[in-house]
Amino acid sequence: MARQVTERRRPGRPRRRTTQDSITRAARDLLAERGFQAATIEAIADRAGVGRNTIYRRWRSKEELIADALRELTTDFDAWGEDDLHSLLLNWLRDFSRTFSDPLLGRLLATVLGELQRNPEFANVYAARVVRPRRDALLGRLRQAQERGELRPDLDVEHVADLLGGALLLRLLPLGLPPTGELYAEELLETIWRGIAP
Repeated sequence: MARQVTERRRPGRPRRRTTQDSITRAARDLLAERGFQAATIEAIADRAGVGRNTIYRRWRSKEELIADALRELTTDFDAWGEDDLHSLLLNWLRDFSRTFSDPLLGRLLATVLGELQRNPEFANVYAARVVRPRRDALLGRLRQAQERGELRPDLDVEHVADLLGGALLLRLLPLGLPPTGELYAEELLETIWRGIAP
């Protein structure tokens, strides 16, 4: 289950959401356009129209900022609220596929994957802030569905999570495969569903 963090409100004026959105959007744009090294705090601040201190009040490092900016690209499982697992997974796969089918975001994905290999600090931050919470949320939903009888009782839900995420990620990499879309997401889920449904 995803870890819940309760943030205590700090004294002073509340942070404007629009400022945070501008910063994370600037980080994503620079990352896609120029790569990880060029997406410095200074460059992000300049693109977002804020001072560096505004960024450092929210994030301790560029790695944290970029991880949070990437986390915003796809919707949390809880945002849809469906109890039906098939509908939940279909919406998630459609959302992920639609987001990264954009050519700019496709370049961003390739940049991020390369940086994860080169930069252990970023890999650790990205795993802690993006991968593990999302994977834990998916596993929690799969286990609940298994208890309700929506999935075969003998399934290893960790393998199901690998199939769902891995197949789509492979299709989104710049390997010359046909582009993804909502139809691919539907076909992928139907293929996997035939093997995991009771």
